[in-house]
This record gives sequence, structure tokens and C-alpha cells, in this order.
Amino acid sequence: MFWYAFVQHTSLEIVNYNFNMIKHINTFFYPEQSVHIYNYSKELIIDKLLEVFNRKWTLFDSNNLSGEFINKETFEICMKSTAFKTGFFGTSILVGEIKETQNGHTEITLKAKPNVGYYIWFFVCIITCLVYLYSFLLSGSIKFLAMSGLMLVVGPLLSIGISNLQIDATKERYMKYIDKKLRSI
Repeated sequence: MFWYAFVQHTSLEIVNYNFNMIKHINTFFYPEQSVHIYNYSKELIIDKLLEVFNRKWTLFDSNNLSGEFINKETFEICMKSTAFKTGFFGTSILVGEIKETQNGHTEITLKAKPNVGYYIWFFVCIITCLVYLYSFLLSGSIKFLAMSGLMLVVGPLLSIGISNLQIDATKERYMKYIDKKLRSI
């Protein structure tokens, strides 16, 4: 009886873990949108955003967030981090779109854009896994099978994990520095 309950409980955990991984993979390829509604005019929101974007960045006492307007209604936000430099494996970006609604409220729609380097890393690891698997089939060496499994599991998990971590950190900074400022007007 105990063994049956243990096996049943363990299998449920595995199924639950697999659904969580699918959620993370889905977030990696199809980032979520979030909508924030404010009771102020669009012009006031834009002014407050510019105030946050133009704030001087220091190492220990700042919002470690940079942003710029692409056009009159669209802006980009990214983290300023000493760990993640801009470039191939730079930080993820939040793209915000500002709209004024019928009842005078302002709506900001945020969508994350993971850095393209993580997508490339994801697919290079999978292709490398297939090359090692092919080498295993030709030679029969267990070393190639182990490397194939390692590349299949570790590479994509790291690219998905780091990308999702950066997206969550950028959203957290939006909530901490921009949303908080816009709600306290």
C-alpha cells in the first residue's frame, strides 16, 4: 500500500514538473503581455517616464534601469547591469506601448523581448546534441552519448532560465521604479 502511494505521488510530481517546464518554454518563445492602467493623461505619463529614463545611473543608489522612446507612443526598457552587458548575451527588453482609452485613462501594454543570443544558444545546443548523438551511433562511445544528453538538457535549460530570469527582473524593475512612480502622482 505504501509503495503504491509513493509511486502515485512521485508520478504526479513528475507530471507537474513537466507542465512547469512547458510553461517556461512557452514563456521563452511567446512572452506574456501585461497591461497597466493609470488614471492620468497620456502626456503626464510620458513626462514621468522621461523623468525616470533621464535619471543618472550610479552603482549603488539608482534604479539601474534605462529606457528610451522609439516613437511618440512606444518605449523600450532594459536593465543596466554589470553582469549582463549589451551585445550578444545582453539583457532582455520590455517594449511598452502607451494608449489613451475612451474614459480618459492611460493604458501601458508591456511585452518582453528576450535577447536573440539566447535563442541562438538554445538551437546551437540542440544541434550540437544531435551531432554528438550521431557520433555515438557511429562509434558506440558512451562519451558521445553523455555529451549528447548534457547538451540536450543543460544548454536549453540555461538559455531558457537566464532569459526568463532577465525578463522577470526587468518587469520587477518596471513595477518598482516606474509603476510605483506613476501610481504616486
